[in-house]
Amino acid sequence: MQLAVILDKGSITAAAQQLLLTQPTLTRNMTTLEMQAGAQLFSRSRFGVRSTPLGEGLARIGRSLARQMQAANEAVARHRLGIHTQLRLGAGPLIGMALVPGLSERVLRDHPNLALSVTTSRPSALMEQLIDGDLDVIIAPAVFAQVPPGIDRQRLCEDVISVFCGPGHPLAQVRNPSAEELSDSEWMNVGTTSPFQNSELELLRRSGIRRTRTQFATVGDAVILLQVLMRGRHLAVLPRMPLRLMAQTYPFIELAIPAGPTQRDLYIWSRSELRAEPGLCALAGIAHELVAPHEGPLGLQSTLT
Repeated sequence: MQLAVILDKGSITAAAQQLLLTQPTLTRNMTTLEMQAGAQLFSRSRFGVRSTPLGEGLARIGRSLARQMQAANEAVARHRLGIHTQLRLGAGPLIGMALVPGLSERVLRDHPNLALSVTTSRPSALMEQLIDGDLDVIIAPAVFAQVPPGIDRQRLCEDVISVFCGPGHPLAQVRNPSAEELSDSEWMNVGTTSPFQNSELELLRRSGIRRTRTQFATVGDAVILLQVLMRGRHLAVLPRMPLRLMAQTYPFIELAIPAGPTQRDLYIWSRSELRAEPGLCALAGIAHELVAPHEGPLGLQSTLT
């Protein structure tokens, strides 16, 4: 675990400060570890430390052990407080902002002995954490064509990705914007610093949008995305259901793009051994209740209210 901190911090000095050790002690520990491993674990330069393949492999194990120790300490602390079960929930930034506050309030009200922790990230990253056992349940679209072993999946709701803008955008009042008008607009996106991920890019290509002027992108954040989009300068490819859930606060306009939206349903993914867990069952049931009033035909909705 000490090796992992050194590589994460980039220097022995910074790692020693975090670990509350002296620098000579930490250096001595690493020398001993390298002797036991029979190989160099990292190299030093004026730019900091750099891991070797073996060092990175051992550090990954160290990080896993650190997470398990933290989880054990948290479990003991929760038990002392009378909280006997923890549910680790993952959600993307948009659906997390739209659904999780109301969902968590209902779940915790009905299950006072349950502790709920929430992680927001990209669906692919959340799925990796679910498979690795770092999360218990996630709300996300399909990431893989097949459900991974040891994972259960149930559909939360039908959903699509489409093109949205703020009510003040020049195209907001255009009934059927052309591919040229869409291509000439400024775009933004969430979740990646590259122009668009595959499904979003394919949606635009089907509508004849060959170029996208994308000067602004947010990564792992929903608030900045929504606030900037509301200013009326940009277009964005976004999922419809989260925006429907937040329509009273963010009255975005869905544009009638030439090829129409692309279906991308939302699912509740969970670890198979937890399928009978009361907290998980309650969470799934409440999530369905919260999205049900906002479900409807998957055709174009000019406004989301």
